[in-house]
Amino acid sequence: MIIFTILGIILSIFFLIVILITIIEGRIKGKQNQKIIWNMEKVETANIKGRRDKVVTRTGGLAHDRNISYSEIQKQNVRKTQ
Repeated sequence: MIIFTILGIILSIFFLIVILITIIEGRIKGKQNQKIIWNMEKVETANIKGRRDKVVTRTGGLAHDRNISYSEIQKQNVRKTQ
């Protein structure tokens, strides 16, 4: 009987330690996530406006080229159906 009591106490302590470790790991990960988000916001606010304009211009140019390609394909399809 004493053996079972000792094993019960040891298992209880083990599970308590495991639970504490998972809680601590969760808090550490939460703080790391907050730090990453804070750094992303810091970089975003420190970003130079010109860089943003370049990205917008490049994506706008790509969209324009794509639209021209689509319109050419549509014109060819209209010619084929007539």
